[in-house]
Amino acid sequence: MLQVGNTVNGGNLTIEEARSHFTAWALLKSPLLIGTDLKTIGKDYLNILLNKEIIAINQDPVVGASITPFRWGINPDLVSNSSHPAQYWSGQTQTGVVFMLLNTLDTPAPLSFNLTESWAIRAGRQYHVRDLWAHTDNGTAVRNLTVTVPGHGVAALLLTDAGDEPASAGLENECAVWSQCSTHNGTRLDIPA
Repeated sequence: MLQVGNTVNGGNLTIEEARSHFTAWALLKSPLLIGTDLKTIGKDYLNILLNKEIIAINQDPVVGASITPFRWGINPDLVSNSSHPAQYWSGQTQTGVVFMLLNTLDTPAPLSFNLTESWAIRAGRQYHVRDLWAHTDNGTAVRNLTVTVPGHGVAALLLTDAGDEPASAGLENECAVWSQCSTHNGTRLDIPA
């Protein structure tokens, strides 16, 4: 059951944490059961529960599968860890590919990745970027994407295909994180720092 808006009787989620909780719950295709009193909920928390773009992905009638992690991020063990869960998630929707980027740190952090690290992205394409919380179109991503995410916050992005990537985009850096680059056959490249 969603805990968004439960600020009394021990509830202590900040707005950023509540937004992260709702995003994860919705994009994992969990039932959106509201567990707070709607007569007393604060406006900021109510706005989280009313995000039509996030709800539309949760209720997608065509693609019922939830998002899955494609990179762990700062978790060194690459296993389930309640302090530092997987930070990079993606999944297919009927309108594009949805991404959830979690920042478990106390301070804002830039989260960067190569688009094709996600199984749902096609190589050689560029993508329009839609911010599902700001409700803004944020240009086009080619190969890499970096988003600054607030402490304990989330970025929810919808990427839609915008055609072939430009032939002369000056894309000498093919990966967002060099240690995760690989050759065309999938062999990892260990590039010295």
